[in-house]
Amino acid sequence: MALDLRALRSRVRLTYAQMAASTSFSQSALSQAAAGQRLPSREVLLAYVGACGGDPRWWEERWERVRKELNRLEGARDAEPSALPGLGGVEATSFVGRETELAQATALLEHNRLVTLVGVGGVGKTRLAGRIVREIGERFTDGTYCAELAELGSDHAVPEAVASAVGVHARAGQDPLTALAEALRERSVLLLLDNCEHVLDGCARTIAGLLPLLPELRFLATSRQPINLSAEHVLLVRPLGLPPLLQPQSPYETPTEDERAPGTCSIDSAAMTLFADRAEAASPGFRVTDANRHMVAQVCRRLDGLPLALEIAARRLRTLALDELLQRLDHRFRLLGPSAGERTAPPRHQALRALFDWSYELCTEAERTAWEQLSLCTGGVLLTDAEQLCLPAGQSPGATATGGAFEALTGLMDKSLLTRAETGGCTRLHMLETVRSYGQERLVENGRAQTALRRHRAWYLRLAARAGLAYGSSAQASWLRRLRVEHANLRQIVTSPPPPGEPAAIVLHACLGFWLHCLTSANVGEGAGWMRSILERQPRPPSPETTLLWCQAVWVAGFLLLLQGDHDGAQKVIARGERELAEMPVVNASKASSSADPLTPAQLTAAFLQLRALPALFAGETEAAVTYTEASLATGQWSDALLTREQCVAQLGFAAVLQGDHARSTVLLEQALGMSEARGDVWHRCYLLWALAVNHSEAGQPDLAQDFLKRALRHTREIDERLGEAALSETLAWVLTSGGDPRSATVVLGAVDRVWHPSGAPRLFGFALLTAHRDRALHSAHRQLGEHEYQRAYQEGQRLGLRTTLERAFAANPPPY
Repeated sequence: MALDLRALRSRVRLTYAQMAASTSFSQSALSQAAAGQRLPSREVLLAYVGACGGDPRWWEERWERVRKELNRLEGARDAEPSALPGLGGVEATSFVGRETELAQATALLEHNRLVTLVGVGGVGKTRLAGRIVREIGERFTDGTYCAELAELGSDHAVPEAVASAVGVHARAGQDPLTALAEALRERSVLLLLDNCEHVLDGCARTIAGLLPLLPELRFLATSRQPINLSAEHVLLVRPLGLPPLLQPQSPYETPTEDERAPGTCSIDSAAMTLFADRAEAASPGFRVTDANRHMVAQVCRRLDGLPLALEIAARRLRTLALDELLQRLDHRFRLLGPSAGERTAPPRHQALRALFDWSYELCTEAERTAWEQLSLCTGGVLLTDAEQLCLPAGQSPGATATGGAFEALTGLMDKSLLTRAETGGCTRLHMLETVRSYGQERLVENGRAQTALRRHRAWYLRLAARAGLAYGSSAQASWLRRLRVEHANLRQIVTSPPPPGEPAAIVLHACLGFWLHCLTSANVGEGAGWMRSILERQPRPPSPETTLLWCQAVWVAGFLLLLQGDHDGAQKVIARGERELAEMPVVNASKASSSADPLTPAQLTAAFLQLRALPALFAGETEAAVTYTEASLATGQWSDALLTREQCVAQLGFAAVLQGDHARSTVLLEQALGMSEARGDVWHRCYLLWALAVNHSEAGQPDLAQDFLKRALRHTREIDERLGEAALSETLAWVLTSGGDPRSATVVLGAVDRVWHPSGAPRLFGFALLTAHRDRALHSAHRQLGEHEYQRAYQEGQRLGLRTTLERAFAANPPPY
């Protein structure tokens, strides 16, 4: 009945909080009705079924049949086979979540003879296995048995441990497997083998020896890695579901009912439910309310939803306030030590550190080294990168990968210390935050931290440098997508002080990759902050040989500061770069430019002039913009990586738009577009098509403008360029208003409104002409729709999101072809 109740709730996709709101029963009472621990009362059952829209008459009749059957079985209980030590009694604490795993495991055991629950230590495999046995134990007429293997010292001890668990004792000289086979012949039995990971060979031999002889025997195993038998079906046990990222409630908001009458949190998250349940038990008076739930959510996320970690952390609330607990999670292995563990738990489950010590001991030396190295990766790591990072000592990344690194990574995946996901046809590996923390502690303890850190930083900084060199080529789009998934790794590197001995040039080289990556990933403000930090550490070139690299980094800083809206800061930075370039001795310039540096002094001079034109263009000062741009073009040497020539031609085209010379603007912008298409550059094409749309809109040709906007949108999707998408959306709103569709324009304005602020860039980068466009569109739509309809349309856009809104707008207003 419990499984069917859970299936009923799953079909209608209701949370227990939603069900409780429509009944007179609490979330806890309703969840216990479907827990399978006992028959619920008739009233709770009917409330549960009613909330889910089930047939109350059918369920009431079923409840009566189950009640009578339980009464009948009560008298015969003493005669029933029972042998599940440690798992067969009533559970002392509530069982939270795992509906999906329960359903999957019971279905697998129906048709397969060996099912292994695999997951990282502390994820709750043993508890889940016990619940599975309780759910399906009645299927096995001759009983269920549990062999606890954690304390075994060798593979040879497995058969005897399993025989002992079943109550079989081999005769003198008899093989325990033979005795087991004799005792279980023609019997319907489920055998649970718990904690197999350190005696995998012994488990494999035991299972392989018994399965062919006993057709009615089923095995359920728990392990940190698969047993690797052909009959095995692996069920991955993941951490509990995590709550969404929550923001603390404003102190000026009206208190909610939950705060006036503290109770359980309204968010349906298994991790949060478990933490709340254990915290309330450990610290009487503790409740999760709207006032503190954002902190509870953060604790659950920081601990990866690992049940054991959550339970130990909850016990710390006897000593610490919730915010103190959260602050101390940076030192989680000290915080969640033995003093907070359950006294009756196995030693490895009494402290978080002991749990991972056990996993570490099971690893080979190569696996331990890989665990430690990859613990420095934030946001995951591509398998191909991981192979390079985990090359044996003495081999630098970039060398031909050996099978040893791959085998070590495979071993970590088998042991559930790494998980994999496919991203764009490539395998990306992920490590839980708690697993990463342990690896970092081991790095320090083993004296390998500095070496591993230098290798990690060098690899990702070189990736950024290579991406920057490719920005002026057809490889641009693939490199932008490549850096997008490595943003967290780059952030960690750039915001941390460099380790002793790291050459300054390595970070300066990488800056070339930041300008376009930070723009297209909508991280303009963050990127500007990165460049401020880098230039604060290196206020001048660290050596004559790095002057050009330093000036290149200055250009990147100036670009991002301009897009952030800090024009004064950008001008000061650009002036510093121009001054260093002017003071650079000719001999040093020649020596530096003959190295692997991508830019020459002349190319940098042109790039700085091009950059100086931008703020003038934003402000509508066309004369100054044209002067700087033409001076840049006059140098005759331009950087492909910085797209200097194409940007100059585009800037002249936009200046012509501001001057009202639409014919000249069209010629220039289409010239720049042709150059971009010839190079295979996607990003610049987005903005050039957008500029052509602005030009035709200003010329009173909204149909042509919309055509260019739709073409631009296709290119923004190719590189997931959110700010480009936002910019063309603002222009689309103006075009739609001009074309007599103020409602669609308002929906677009509502959808795009929430894109700019998180990026750190001002709306439309502060471009005066385009901001005026938007303001005209907004006021026109407001006037035509009226306040009430305007607000409805605006809120609809915020609710739909930008992607959906744009698709609907273009579908409703197809441009002519």
